[in-house]
Amino acid sequence: MVLSEAMNVYTSLDELPKIPLEPTATLGNLDGVHRGHQVMISRLQQQAERTGAPTMAVTFEPHTLKVIRPESDFRPLMTVFEKLRRLDDLGVDHVLVLPFDLSIAEMTPREFVEEILWEPLKVRSMFVGPDCAFGKGGEGDLRFLASEGRRLGFHVGVVEPLMHKGKRISSTWARETLSGGHLTTLNRILGRDHIISGAVVRGFRRGRELGYPTANINTLGTALPPFGVYAGWAYTPDGAKHGTMLNVGNRPTFDGRAVTVEAHIFNYSGDLYGKELRVALRQRLRDEVPFEGPDQLKAQLRRDAVEARKVLGIKRAKK
Repeated sequence: MVLSEAMNVYTSLDELPKIPLEPTATLGNLDGVHRGHQVMISRLQQQAERTGAPTMAVTFEPHTLKVIRPESDFRPLMTVFEKLRRLDDLGVDHVLVLPFDLSIAEMTPREFVEEILWEPLKVRSMFVGPDCAFGKGGEGDLRFLASEGRRLGFHVGVVEPLMHKGKRISSTWARETLSGGHLTTLNRILGRDHIISGAVVRGFRRGRELGYPTANINTLGTALPPFGVYAGWAYTPDGAKHGTMLNVGNRPTFDGRAVTVEAHIFNYSGDLYGKELRVALRQRLRDEVPFEGPDQLKAQLRRDAVEARKVLGIKRAKK
């Protein structure tokens, strides 16, 4: 993952500078870094410009629900690496990625404010949503944060939720639209095409045997859309953008067991093993269905490739 030199990332309190940064900050899982989060970050930047403070996002890894509700099989929208890339693109100066565990989950709201926001950071301003919750059991709320701000000397700003068609934009809604396969709505919530990302790992080479070699993406337990074939754009480590068709599913024509995410990148022949691949989903083409055998599947892949190129507005390369 390549980040700009402008953004600093800290993966523990111990990595923070000894002299507190005194940032204008926000706090949360920031899953998806959707349009509501983008408005929040814009407010940070406006305040930071007025006061001369740097901007900071305080977030968590893993997502807090994976620790608080381990039985839920919760899956976030994005990897922490993709989150950092999005925050970098938005121009955030500093990101503190707190390793979230029971020791942090069990902190009282006052302990959280004093030991994370105040003593190591000396925040100048905190911007949050009206229903912010932190500390043990989510007992810390906006009113408590504002009272702590008055006690310690930092400003608390409230950013109202962003609405879309009368509904509040949220990470929960984004995950629901992804699981339902509603890409158009999802991409409007996010303000961009949804991205699936991860390291490329070795697969069974079925696609290569069929004439459609694929890069198998390890999505690190993130949420996936419904099984099916999708058209999108792949971003390779060199920064290039390539038309792609992506299959999410369990290969029912073959073993039908393990779930895989396989990208066939048009007109690409580089070695991606062990490297990060990002695929932005543009449109769902069809459901994943079993075929009688490899020949029937190959014929369908040929039709899928034609449709994907049509959706993306690209032509087949001349031989």
